[in-house]
Amino acid sequence: MIKYDIDINAVLVKPLYMGLLINIFVPGILVLIAYLKSESIGLSTGISLSNMDTLFWVFLIVAVADGGIAIFLRQRFFMTPMIRTRETFAEDITAGAFKASIVCYALTTSIAIYGFVYFLISQRFNAFFIFVFISFIGFQIIRPRHGFLKKVIEAQKRYVDENRFLAS
Repeated sequence: MIKYDIDINAVLVKPLYMGLLINIFVPGILVLIAYLKSESIGLSTGISLSNMDTLFWVFLIVAVADGGIAIFLRQRFFMTPMIRTRETFAEDITAGAFKASIVCYALTTSIAIYGFVYFLISQRFNAFFIFVFISFIGFQIIRPRHGFLKKVIEAQKRYVDENRFLAS
């Protein structure tokens, strides 16, 4: 028996647009800045190549770890109680999905920021672009989709039936 009429598109639209804004425009602006900076200064750097390789791998490991944390938090945030009361079920799902998505989007955007910091240190535009690509992949993995949101709604209905609500 379905007690709650939830428009999945209405729940997804705001988080998805915010995710596109965060995960497309921020890395895009950083790429533009990096490109303009790389064109103006050339390829000179004061740090040795071997140190840059080590630093690249450290940043890459941290970036991949951030992606893993974003995937973990997505599951954790969406599958814990989001509903405050039965009467506000639809509003709470929408607000909870938005808040959970923003945190995950911030983590995937940080991957591009790590790449930008690496670029500022090493002046390697191509390496920075790898981080931006990983950030885009991370966004595609964590963004909520219809099937996932259906599972979230079912889990939230179960929590409400069990009288497990979001603690204020």
